Amino acid sequence: MTDGPDHVPGWGSVPGADTLRGDAVLPAVMTAPAPGGPPSGQPDASAGGPGHGPGRPRRGLRKGAVIGIVAGAAALVLLVVAGGIGWSVGSDSHSAERPVQAFLQDVEDGRLSDALESAGIDRDTDDVLLTDAAYAEAGDKITAHRITSVDEGDDRATVRVLLTQAGRSVPATFELERTGTDWGVFPVWELQPPSLGSVEVVVQGPTRSGVQVAGAQVTTGDLGAVALRAFPGSYEVSADGGKWFTADASTAAVRGFGTPGTPVVLATTLTDAGQQAASKAVDSWVDGCVASPTATPDGCSFYAYGENPANTYTNQKWTLDARPAVGVGAWSSKGWLVETRSPGSASFTADFTGPAGRGRATAGPIDVNASGWITGFDDDGATFVPAVANGSSDSGS
Repeated sequence: MTDGPDHVPGWGSVPGADTLRGDAVLPAVMTAPAPGGPPSGQPDASAGGPGHGPGRPRRGLRKGAVIGIVAGAAALVLLVVAGGIGWSVGSDSHSAERPVQAFLQDVEDGRLSDALESAGIDRDTDDVLLTDAAYAEAGDKITAHRITSVDEGDDRATVRVLLTQAGRSVPATFELERTGTDWGVFPVWELQPPSLGSVEVVVQGPTRSGVQVAGAQVTTGDLGAVALRAFPGSYEVSADGGKWFTADASTAAVRGFGTPGTPVVLATTLTDAGQQAASKAVDSWVDGCVASPTATPDGCSFYAYGENPANTYTNQKWTLDARPAVGVGAWSSKGWLVETRSPGSASFTADFTGPAGRGRATAGPIDVNASGWITGFDDDGATFVPAVANGSSDSGS
């Protein structure tokens, strides 16, 4: 039959009614086309398949590619940030103030040996105060500091600081030199040795006197003075006169760096032993003058005159009638001043022969003065130097 279902094209592909179930999938040729779409089984031009027009949408990036781009950008940002932080840290650690900070921190912590080394300060045997032990004895030391300005040039830098010392602000300036670079970028600064202050002591006493400064023993020079380099602080000073003389202890203050200290003057006084030794030295000098077998004892304050050149004098002799009374006062330019409070007296006698025959010559009584100075002491006692000699301030007879 030409018009039965068996002759309709495609009809034979229709499954029988007994094979139709709700979960059966229709063959592709029987799938209903989308409204307005192409026949079933034909590609949709709007899908952008091969050979179709530009209306096809572009395919999006895969999720993995997007994550990779984001991660790369984040890594770049982190690298830039890390580089900026590294530059900042490197610049800060290579700032000219860093060596100054380290130096002052060592000083504040009492690590004087480390401070000397970091600042390149050479120490010799006379620098008895540039030790950890001596500085530990000092008071009024630096307790804090604050950088106020940093001026960096190509090769030199200047760092200004305010030091806190004894409750006051003390300015200080430090110089640095550039010695090279780290990694070819960051400057390396070297602190130049700062000028130190000094403890200056003047002893009103003999030259080469012993002095104790912060427990360290030193000796004055030919001018009776000594100067010692010192870090900021206050140092106790005392004279070591042994059993002969003493002086009240004092304090030497060193403010900041490079500031000369005010000289500390130690006024000495004789001890009882010193007074006794001084009196003995004066008596010995008087006795030596009296024992001189001449009318004009050398280096003495009394003498006799009026002898006849035509006579020959023998048995010349001085007799001390009374000793001068003296007092020993404060140190002057030459020594402890010895003043004659009341003069003594002496008489002179001698035998003579001459054109008129034999006879006996006499002179006196003559004042005996014993003014002068006690210039020092040794194991044998005091040394007395008279102020008058051969009657330069006395009259003979």
